[in-house]
Amino acid sequence: MAAVSGEFVFFHSARRVIHAPGAIGKLADLAKEFGCARAVLAIDAVFAGGPIEARAIEALKASTGAAPAVVHVPSREPDTASIEAVARAFAAADPDMIVAIGGGSTMDTAKVARLLLSNPGPAEGISGFGKTLRPHASLFVCAPTTAGTGSEVSESAISSKSGAEVKLIYRSPEMTAKIALLDPALTVGAPAFVTAQSGYDAVTHAVEAYVSNAASVMTDPLAVESFRLLARWLPVAYREPENLEARSACLIASCQAAIAFNSANLGLAHAFAAPLGALHHVAHGLGNALALPVVTAFNAPVLGRKGEVVAEAFGAASAAQAMGKIRAAVGLDVSIDKYVPDAEARAKVAAAAMRSGQVRMNPRLATLDDALAMIEAMRTPTGGDAPAFAR
Repeated sequence: MAAVSGEFVFFHSARRVIHAPGAIGKLADLAKEFGCARAVLAIDAVFAGGPIEARAIEALKASTGAAPAVVHVPSREPDTASIEAVARAFAAADPDMIVAIGGGSTMDTAKVARLLLSNPGPAEGISGFGKTLRPHASLFVCAPTTAGTGSEVSESAISSKSGAEVKLIYRSPEMTAKIALLDPALTVGAPAFVTAQSGYDAVTHAVEAYVSNAASVMTDPLAVESFRLLARWLPVAYREPENLEARSACLIASCQAAIAFNSANLGLAHAFAAPLGALHHVAHGLGNALALPVVTAFNAPVLGRKGEVVAEAFGAASAAQAMGKIRAAVGLDVSIDKYVPDAEARAKVAAAAMRSGQVRMNPRLATLDDALAMIEAMRTPTGGDAPAFAR
């Protein structure tokens, strides 16, 4: 664990987290508590016309007396165009309550679109760090339907922009939901590949936050409990999609990891995942799965006791083996060659990764040559073991 006498900075702007099977029904009580009358429901388009949408509409109508305006968010990672389209729909509804239901993409889209209401202009204009953004007065509620991004409690969001090699990053405490509803029933029945990719994203958040240069005595307990829960329950949720206990554990772990990385930041795996997504449309969780075992092997010489804690949590001989083991357990032990076609493309990903701000948070300093070597190592699946990588 981090030294208790060390200097640290901790950010935590999530106001309330509610966990309960069926928590989506609490929308009625929340709308009444905050006196909301004009609700907007931003929901992943995959749920359009389905029971989740119907339950949310019913709950909001019961409290406000009117059906909410419904915005179907595209079922893909957000880009500036989709964010701006959602912002226009929000503006037309003039909401005093915005509810986002979906995975990280839906929540990130709603987070940025909502702030465009009080900070007008193109979506790219409010991206970046260190900006003072005007808050929006609406009550903002997020309910995740996947256990991975932790977007419901983080101050960050990401989006792509046409022609860009890396994704835009948004960061503001004004972006965080006032209420996070963790309803494991919303995640039950998610396809296995969605559970795997979102779950591995949470694993990466927890492990990278734990070993980050910005980790602290405040973030370490959350990160450790998160990856311990995921080590036990993510394979169960992957194999048994109706297992509510497994779904609940993964959802809580995802939330814990996000609170941790909101302060501790991340590392090289996320630095690689961003250009893999921007340049080759690799799903974010899969991009992390391609990178994390190799990145952890690269970091091994400097991990010390923290590496042992990670290994122990996953029942592995090393932290790198642990990341390979959980990756194989959820069917993500694949080669990067399936997504990145040749050496030139791999070199472009490596160069883009080195421009990420997450590089300086990684516990071991990496050079471009190191990044190229790691990309090369990602070409070989590990069979559930540690990567055959040393540099």
